[in-house]
Amino acid sequence: MSARDEALRTIAELVRRHQLSDHDVLAALDRERHEPPAPRASGILASVLAYLGGIFVLAGIALFIGLQWGSFSSGARVLVTLGTGFAIYLFALATLSDQRFARVTTPMLLVAALLQPTGIVVLLNEYARGGAPEHGLLFMCAVMFAQQFLTFLARRRTALLFMSLFFGAAGFGTLCHILDLDFGITALALGIALTSTAYVVEKTPHSAISAFWYFAGSVFFLYGTFDLLRNSPVEILFFGVAAGFMYLGAVVHSRTLLLVSVLALTSFTGYFFRESLVNAFGLIFLGFLLIGLSAFAMKLSRSYVRQ
Repeated sequence: MSARDEALRTIAELVRRHQLSDHDVLAALDRERHEPPAPRASGILASVLAYLGGIFVLAGIALFIGLQWGSFSSGARVLVTLGTGFAIYLFALATLSDQRFARVTTPMLLVAALLQPTGIVVLLNEYARGGAPEHGLLFMCAVMFAQQFLTFLARRRTALLFMSLFFGAAGFGTLCHILDLDFGITALALGIALTSTAYVVEKTPHSAISAFWYFAGSVFFLYGTFDLLRNSPVEILFFGVAAGFMYLGAVVHSRTLLLVSVLALTSFTGYFFRESLVNAFGLIFLGFLLIGLSAFAMKLSRSYVRQ
């Protein structure tokens, strides 16, 4: 399916979801045609200022908490972390229905997603008795995943989906640690899940975050594979796995997967021939290998990814 067909399908889904009529769509297009286009520079400037504002808010809160932390009671410590984070979260939700504050919504959601986990950890540290720290981290990840994902289902904001995936992945890793599973198996499972999720997300209006999760998923998968194959008779099979990810990058049109697979092949070559690379000929061989892999990856990018 071409990008044009995908765009038309997305428009049709939005029309059905919001129960718009043909007259509504045509009227909106007519208004858009007669309105002067907003300067792109002003939009970029507004976004930059909004993110800077979020950073200053977070820095100010952190400075205040750091200076007064020793004099706070347990309740006050929970209030200035969890309470502040939840208040910013509610403010971010309120801005979703007001276009005047549209630029600050994403920064506020990110600030809230940082303060609330901190507040939950402080709450457990102040009032919980006994138990392993990992259980508290799992509880925090579960609470934050539920909040972010349910809010995403209601509001369909890309930042909420990103944070949902982050806390879901962190919670899964913590659970595997509690169950004392091998880290290689955990990384392998997490890599498969994140790469598959990134492929699905790329087909949605939230595709802006797919590159990051392609990167995270492929790194986890390749590291897990390397950890399981290392020092085994079939260690050389990692070449095939990394090459398979390069092919996958061409199939799904992802430059991120191509980049990670090239780095994995180069790194494993250096590891596998580490005893031979101590001399000049080994370094020359590695240099030519890097040049060849980069040329091959660029050819794949031109032939498949850009299509």
